[in-house]
Amino acid sequence: MSLVASARTLLGTLGFGIAVVGIAVAWSGIDRFVGLAILIVGGFLLMLPFMRPHEDE
Repeated sequence: MSLVASARTLLGTLGFGIAVVGIAVAWSGIDRFVGLAILIVGGFLLMLPFMRPHEDE
């Protein structure tokens, strides 16, 4: 397994975990906006491994 593949797996797993924590915080009633913010960060980390730089830049 290459370093890039392991980094993608780590970011995907970390992003999914943070998104689940965000949903739990939002549903627990602590603060819905904080839960939403955590969910957005987790979603970004989950999508990050699939983004690639454009070759034309």
